[in-house]
Amino acid sequence: MKSFFLEGYGCSLNIGETEQISGFLKKNNFQRIKDFKKANFIIINTCSVKMVTEQRMLSRINFLLNNKKKNAKIIVTGCLAKTNKKKIENISKDLIVLDTKLESLANFFSLKEECFSPKIIEEKSHKNISIIPISVGCVGNCYYCSTKIARGALHSYSIKEINDSFKRALKTSKEIWITSQDLGCYGFDTGYYLPELIKTLLKNNGNYRIRLGMMNPKHFKKIRKGLIPLFKDDRLYKFLHLPVQSGSDKILKKMNRQSSKKDFIDAINYSRKRIPNIRISTDIIVGFPGETEKDFENSLKLIEKIKPNVLNISRFGKREGTVASKLKEQILESEKKRRSKILSDFSKKLFFDENKKLEELEFRALVSEKAKNNGFVARTDNYSPVLVNNFFGEFVKIKISTAFPHFFKGEILEKLK
Repeated sequence: MKSFFLEGYGCSLNIGETEQISGFLKKNNFQRIKDFKKANFIIINTCSVKMVTEQRMLSRINFLLNNKKKNAKIIVTGCLAKTNKKKIENISKDLIVLDTKLESLANFFSLKEECFSPKIIEEKSHKNISIIPISVGCVGNCYYCSTKIARGALHSYSIKEINDSFKRALKTSKEIWITSQDLGCYGFDTGYYLPELIKTLLKNNGNYRIRLGMMNPKHFKKIRKGLIPLFKDDRLYKFLHLPVQSGSDKILKKMNRQSSKKDFIDAINYSRKRIPNIRISTDIIVGFPGETEKDFENSLKLIEKIKPNVLNISRFGKREGTVASKLKEQILESEKKRRSKILSDFSKKLFFDENKKLEELEFRALVSEKAKNNGFVARTDNYSPVLVNNFFGEFVKIKISTAFPHFFKGEILEKLK
């Protein structure tokens, strides 16, 4: 039996596809092993979203190459394999560099072609969590984004395919992640939009939780009237990830985001008015070409104004093949670091002040993940992470004991049905 070692990096879509790769190979009589030094084939499903991520991927490929057993083959798939094939091949001519398609991997192994889809029975990486990618690609063209180059145009899977996968997931999971490159534009190529999909999924009986992935504000505006009322269902985590990327309309235009700061603020206000305890996550890129100190200050002011619960900060990095990589007025790396630290320190204080208000309060939660160190992570109804000691895989009532900027510690009061 052929053995393989597999690891995946990046967004939940990429992790979901990594699980599908494992399921596909095991169905075809391959054996997955945990020690890459003993594997016949080493597969790394890469990410290329940030420059620092690309460097990490290249370093990891080098490590695997220098420590694998003799005659073992290394196969590189995923976004970096698609967007920067030459840089990977420069490491070694012995590397097998594919792309983001499962068909390419199937062809390499001379197996019957199969594409990524909810039909594939994946091998889960989390005991109590299932990941269901509902589409690949997007309809946007953000000038900084290499993922668009890697993934291409939008292709949405059918509601039936997704619902069948969802039903299968309910047999082993209590938490299900609905994910894609941009959840907000799901179905724009078919005419069946995200609210219709979620309505269908919620018709399935059971005590479970659905977590929705990232959606861009411009698409959220189109679907919000149908989507936001669904958050009143306890089985849908009251959590929205709406990346704004900048608090400056000038920079948003240079990014080709096709949405304004006002669009983003309206989206947040619309959601909070109807679901007061909804948890908001957003993203900011600092140091985009041409970003002045005033533009950066506008980003700070925006974060202060909307007070998100989660903020993902990225320093702009040139991604090969993107429009932004060729723009003038590139910002010095030292200045990007300075702005990033200012925004990080500011947001940490903001989060801590807001989180302190929740100490001693009680919440319902699902203990769905193992923590990186000891214990487990429970998720409240709005997806707030709370570290607890036990009851893995169970619904519980918890009391927040200690607040931190990015998480909480809690005490379990009782197990719930």
